[in-house]
Parts: sequence; C-alpha cells; structure tokens
Amino acid sequence: MFRAYDKKGSVSYSLGAFPTVELIKKRPEDVIAVALRSDFRMTEEMERLLFPVADKVVRSDREVERVAKKGNTFMVGAFTKRYAAFGRETHVALVCPSDAGNLGTIMRTMLGFGIKNLAVIGDAADVYDPRTVRASMGAIFSLNISAFPSWEGYAEEHTEDKLLFMLGDRSTPLSDKIRPNGPCAYVFGNEGSGLPPELAECGRPIVIRHSKDIDSLNLPQAVAIGLYELTKPSFAEAGDEDKK
Repeated sequence: MFRAYDKKGSVSYSLGAFPTVELIKKRPEDVIAVALRSDFRMTEEMERLLFPVADKVVRSDREVERVAKKGNTFMVGAFTKRYAAFGRETHVALVCPSDAGNLGTIMRTMLGFGIKNLAVIGDAADVYDPRTVRASMGAIFSLNISAFPSWEGYAEEHTEDKLLFMLGDRSTPLSDKIRPNGPCAYVFGNEGSGLPPELAECGRPIVIRHSKDIDSLNLPQAVAIGLYELTKPSFAEAGDEDKK
C-alpha cells in the first residue's frame, strides 16, 4: 500500500496529522489510504475528521515507516497527484524553483493572500514531493497547479499581464501605485539566479527594494512581500465589508 516515494509515479504522501487532515477536507476523492502509527492517540475530534475516509484508514507502524523518515510522524496519507489547468486567472508563476521546502512555503503564503493558482515552469523542484506537501501545511490541496516544461509553453497558454520580479535597469520599485488591471501573473525566478534577463521583454519588471547589507531576499520572502503589497486592495475591501 505504502512504499518509498517515486517522483515519476502518480501517488504522493502527506506526512503528519495536519496536512493529512487538510487532504481529507479538501480532496477526499483523491485519498488512497491513511496509515496511523499504533501509538497514535485517537480522539473524538479526530474520529470525526477521519470519518469521510474511515474505510481507508489502517493502523500500521510498518506502513508509516515506509514513507516517513522522521520518527515523530504518527499519520501518513497516500493520495493521487493532481494537476489542473486554470485558464486566464491571477496566479503565481515560479520559474525553475529548486527547493522543495521553499516551494511548499510559497504555496502556504499564496493561500494566505488568496491566490489559488500556481504555474511551475522549467526544471523545478517536485511539486508533489512529500517534503513540499509537508512544508505547504496542506495548502497544496487548495490550489490549482499547472506544470510547464518551458517558458514558451507557459506563455502560449497564459497571456495574462505579467509582473516579473527581477533586478534590472528597467525594473520599477514595488509600491502601492502598481495595481494589476484584470487577471495577472506574478512571476518569480530561481532561488540563486532569479529570472533570466531576456524575460524582461515579456511583462513589467518589478524590484523589491532592500538595504545594501544583503545581496537579495530569499524566494519565499520575495513572494510574501510581493503578494502582500499587490493584494492589499482586496483585503482592504474585505475589511470594509466586515465593518458594515
């Protein structure tokens, strides 16, 4: 039932109770099985959360240990990987992100700022690596994710206006004056090399200003700052509605 993760396979795993519960809540139809360690303490609340997939739950230390590398993992979910085209929608596009932990952190950040569409482009970290799933804290199960082998293939399918977070002479500092008009792609590059200079012609280059004491922000920080600034209006409107 459970075996070592295979990047080329159709199955992945959620490691830990929190991401596994998110899997069950958001994508119960994709759940293949849930394994609990023999010393997992069942509560009434957990029984309620597991009820939709109760017929797929087993208690087995062996099954958990096959996929969980850490001894403090008490629950593992096996699920079917899913990719989904999302059409002309506001989204984050990541070009060649290389770190599974960063990728998962970005997914959680996206969900926090109300962006539910993700395009992963080029030679990138595995979207469904269990490390990515764990770092996302289950946010991955609330996202529409598309993968593209090249920028050209991505750009052909996605013609939204693009804000390109990159250094360059043409880059405009991120500010509250930059407001997308309609669906938009927020594009970020690799952790080490950023976006290729030639992509500056494909949209509007944006730079996040910071002190000269550091070379650059890391990728999850850049995404968080960019989305915070660019989604301010929608959260301000939500706050106004709450006051009524």
